[in-house]
Amino acid sequence: MAASVVVSFFLVILLVNYGEAILCHRCMSSMGGCGDHVVWRMYPWRDCGSSFCVKVIEKVPGEEPRYIRECEHNLLQSTRHRLRMPVLRRHGYCVPARKNDPLNPLDTTDSRFTYCFCNDWNGCNSAVVKKISLTSMGLLTVAAFAVLRLLT
Repeated sequence: MAASVVVSFFLVILLVNYGEAILCHRCMSSMGGCGDHVVWRMYPWRDCGSSFCVKVIEKVPGEEPRYIRECEHNLLQSTRHRLRMPVLRRHGYCVPARKNDPLNPLDTTDSRFTYCFCNDWNGCNSAVVKKISLTSMGLLTVAAFAVLRLLT
C-alpha cells in the first residue's frame, strides 16, 4: 500500500506541467536603453505572475516622453498609478489615464499619461503557473489502479 502511494505521488509530480505566466520588461526611461524601444539585453524579462505587462507613457510638454515598463500588480501598489490607471484593462489597449479631479468630474481623462496593456508574448508577455490537465489526471488514475493491481 505504501509503495502505491509513493508511486502515485511521483506520477503526480511528473504530470504537473507549466502553464502560462507573464514575463515583462521592468525599467524606466531614466535608465539607459529603456525608451520607446527597449534594449532587451539590458533589461531581461521578469516574472509578473498572472497580471498584465504595462507600459506607461508620460508626455511632458517640451521634453521627450518618459516611459515606465512594469508589471500591473507592482504599479497598483503605487497610489499615483492606482488612481490614474484605467479601469478597463485588456490586451492591446493603450488608453489615457483617469483624471480623478473632484472639482471637474466631467473631465475624466488625463492625456499626459497613456497606459498600454499586453499579455500575449514574453517581453510583452506569456506566463508560469502550474496546472494539471484533465488528461493527465485521467492517466494518473489509470496508472494508480494498474500499480495497485500489480502490488496486490
